[in-house]
Amino acid sequence: MITFEELGLTWVDFLFLAILGIAVFVFTYFLYPPLIKWLKRRGWVGYDIHKKARPATAESGGLGLTIGLVVGILIVAIIYAPLRSEAVAFLATILASAAIGFIDDRIRLSSIKKIVLMVATGIPLFLLNLLGYITIDDPTLPFLGQLRLTIVYPLLVPFIITIMTNAVNMLEGYNGEGSGTTMIATIFIIIAAIIAGSAPGLIFGVPVLAAIAAFYIYNKFPAKVFPGDIGTLVIGAALALLGVLGSLELVMVIAALTQVFNSFYVITSVRGFKESHSITKKDILIDPEDYIHASHERAAPLTLPRLILAFGKLSEKKLVHNFMALAFIAGNLAVASEIFRQVTIPGGQTLSGIYIAILAICGLLVALTAIKFPRTRGIALLMVFIVAAMFGLFYIIDIFIVSNPFNLIYSVILGFVILVIWYAITIKYFWYVVERMDVEYVPEESDKDSKE
Repeated sequence: MITFEELGLTWVDFLFLAILGIAVFVFTYFLYPPLIKWLKRRGWVGYDIHKKARPATAESGGLGLTIGLVVGILIVAIIYAPLRSEAVAFLATILASAAIGFIDDRIRLSSIKKIVLMVATGIPLFLLNLLGYITIDDPTLPFLGQLRLTIVYPLLVPFIITIMTNAVNMLEGYNGEGSGTTMIATIFIIIAAIIAGSAPGLIFGVPVLAAIAAFYIYNKFPAKVFPGDIGTLVIGAALALLGVLGSLELVMVIAALTQVFNSFYVITSVRGFKESHSITKKDILIDPEDYIHASHERAAPLTLPRLILAFGKLSEKKLVHNFMALAFIAGNLAVASEIFRQVTIPGGQTLSGIYIAILAICGLLVALTAIKFPRTRGIALLMVFIVAAMFGLFYIIDIFIVSNPFNLIYSVILGFVILVIWYAITIKYFWYVVERMDVEYVPEESDKDSKE
């Protein structure tokens, strides 16, 4: 990781980054009106299935945020020569993800083909690291410090990108859902980058945030444009790159816990990766007034929307606000986790008054969010549990396992046990909520035929 000190960042650079963010936002924002018209002229439209009127909406809108992001990264490459190699790697991965997403929007690739191709998008990053063009540092974890995975970790990078792109892709479908939650996640990744002194995390994070924020304006309720797979795959790849190139892997995963939880529920309930159009049972129902209800069918997929709606019907706008509240909670946990990492790694920093104040603010914001959005409380507790269990695992490994030659095997076994416990708790909680819900709406036979 290139630090602020190594890059020689001053207040002038922070001012420049603020100007860069505004410029990318304005450029992307004003790009969308002509782009939306162009997409509609091409016939690239989707139908908003969460509204009875099913309005035709421009599809593949991720093209605009991709263009804005590419422009921002190119400016970074010009201004910051020490980050030029990382910028090239960033652009190569983003453009490859955009190409796959665009193709999928046009011809609808199977899940397996999409996964294989997304793994391939991480290969240039692996090769650039192998050739010494860029340096991918091993992850640094609480208590354990920097791991020694020089050979293994670069091989895992393509899979990290694939996992993140699929997680973002799965939490998409409602107006402003994907863009809103990832925008919030990016904000907290940038905050964590400042705490960690990660120059790539901050400098690349600014154009990522600006491009997503501009797209969100047009994607929020009522949406004027949908991201398409080109949008979700590019956003997912961008978040993964901020984690890998910024040495913020743990922060990236925790900030994206909303996406991780949803993909976990979906994959376990439908038993694998499947395209949404191939799933016959639907997790939600739309009533004649456009309120969204959780499906009461046992065989319906387990999804985060269904869990939130199990407490009662919501409008699409309020449902998305609950998703964004969860992303806000996850983001605060990510920032708190970065501080925890800074003070527990060997040779790390002391728990200063500033750190204590930030931790207190994060805790207060999580509590206030859970109070304002009561449907998020159970999921927030599960988020806290998995983060605490993760840190507990790192501590156990550091104290009891790290000196043992079989530490990797032991660590995997312990991690697997924690995941099994978490799985049992989360699934039990899901069915506890779903089975206690009142059946508010049962569609007529004519309504069933119109569902996608």
